[in-house]
Amino acid sequence: MQLDAILTELSRNNELPTETKLQETRELHSQVNEDLVQIDAEIERLKAKREDVQRSLDIYDTILSPARRLLPDILQEIFYHCLSSDGPIYAILSASEVPMLLTRVCSLWRSVALSSPRIWTSLHIPIPGDPRIYGFSVDRSLELRRQMFSKTMQLRCRAINEWLDRSGSCPLSLSISYPFSYSPDIINNGAEDDEVVDPLLRTIQPFAPRLRHLHLSMPHHIYQKLETKIPLDSLSTLRSFEGNIFFPSATPGPQPTLVPLHIIELPTLKALSISCPQITLNLPNHPNSWGRLTDICFESPALDTDLIEMLKQCRNLITLDVNMQIPRARLDGLEPTFEMVLLPQLKNLKLRETGRASAALCAINAPHLKSLLYKCPHRYVGDGWGPSSLSPSESLPWLISNAAASLETLSIDPRTFQPEQVLQCLRLATHVKDLILGEKPYFFPTIQDPEQYIGAVDIFDLEVFTVRTTEDEFSTTTPSIPLQSDILLPNLESLEANNFIIADENLRRILISRIDAAHRGLTSPLRHVKIQFERQQKKDIVPEIVARSRSVGLTMKLDLVFRPPGPNVGPLCPSFLVPGHCYTII
Repeated sequence: MQLDAILTELSRNNELPTETKLQETRELHSQVNEDLVQIDAEIERLKAKREDVQRSLDIYDTILSPARRLLPDILQEIFYHCLSSDGPIYAILSASEVPMLLTRVCSLWRSVALSSPRIWTSLHIPIPGDPRIYGFSVDRSLELRRQMFSKTMQLRCRAINEWLDRSGSCPLSLSISYPFSYSPDIINNGAEDDEVVDPLLRTIQPFAPRLRHLHLSMPHHIYQKLETKIPLDSLSTLRSFEGNIFFPSATPGPQPTLVPLHIIELPTLKALSISCPQITLNLPNHPNSWGRLTDICFESPALDTDLIEMLKQCRNLITLDVNMQIPRARLDGLEPTFEMVLLPQLKNLKLRETGRASAALCAINAPHLKSLLYKCPHRYVGDGWGPSSLSPSESLPWLISNAAASLETLSIDPRTFQPEQVLQCLRLATHVKDLILGEKPYFFPTIQDPEQYIGAVDIFDLEVFTVRTTEDEFSTTTPSIPLQSDILLPNLESLEANNFIIADENLRRILISRIDAAHRGLTSPLRHVKIQFERQQKKDIVPEIVARSRSVGLTMKLDLVFRPPGPNVGPLCPSFLVPGHCYTII
């Protein structure tokens, strides 16, 4: 709307208009306001019309949806793959999770889901535990909890029975968990446990012959009930067992007698995972249970002497994941002489030592090993560990050199070795393609000074991976950089390094050298690099590295994770000691 010259001028200053202009402005204001009301009404009318049109369009889209044309067998396959997404390994009794969620979309999907046995073969079953553990043990509240627990288990058992019935004749995978929350005076109460556990075991018992995978997390006395209610000879198809069996730490009266887990002795068992020190520290209690196993995992510690004796039976072992320690009685004594153990089928080894290094590692002969992860305490970074009679430098290189021709994945923590020992291991692992150095941090530490890492150096220098072909190609390189005749890990394709502070420019030089070396055919292409830094980013090198790799026809994925920036929380910070703030002073 055009304003006359006088009104336009008045809109640009604070002068008082004449009475005539005031009256004219009021009339124009009223007229424009009426126009605006009419426009708003028209907009609302058009919005309502659009909503009607959109509703019709949605109906047409629903009718024309490609999902309507999917045959039931295709839907069944899609439903099955829904279970293998990023959710839990075992399905749960929840209407908001698959497969239950699939029955709530429409009648067709419900019919297809209920007639798809494969999607009902996996289930996690939680046991609420002892009602006396939760809340105060006031008589009335305790009785209410008992009733609630009993009612819950009745409904849960009914649902479990219907769930497993839908699986038809397919093999089953079950997870059963009992809460780990004991009070010293609430242990092994048969009456309380029977009321919540027995109905569940009776429900599961008819399906035992179809159990293929079983995961148990429960106290030992509950496990004993399971062995009593479900005969082990009925577990005729069990292939995999994971057991987190725990004992009360404070048991009044006599300590419980350790009963071996007879489930370990099942002839069909191939994969075994145990987390229970009372079992893994007493492996001789199961003298003839290991020869048929292909996969063994001990989350809790096992004695090195027992492990070697066990491994003598494991000719078919493919995967071994163990937590090894030496007996206390031998801490100040001499190392025993271990007989060499040949593991011809072993492909994957994860070994964690929880104390002084053991000579048992030198007794493992795995010539076809493909993946090796080794962890031990930080013995060489001033944390109080003195040199042991056997250091990792004497044991780990033996294992690596013996499997050098087949080893493709290596994971070690440089903080547990001296730098020259790390270098020795890497020089032996000539065919390694995937290398992991250090462990991922659980959190970034809070620091007083964001610049505290200036001038600091890494325990292990990543510049040893730089490749040069002439003496003067990198004028600023350190003497540790290899020449062409001594390229470290020439087959390296993936590098992950955690808890490093290497400078951006130094990392750029390493990566460019590997790109150029791969382009010349001296090394394999380094395709993936992931660095977890203990410092903040100073320079973004990603665009240059990506462009450099593409220019020679290569692809490199860079994941550089830096310590997030944060305010200085030290005593010089303006917000220091503000009420309601939490500070960590290091």
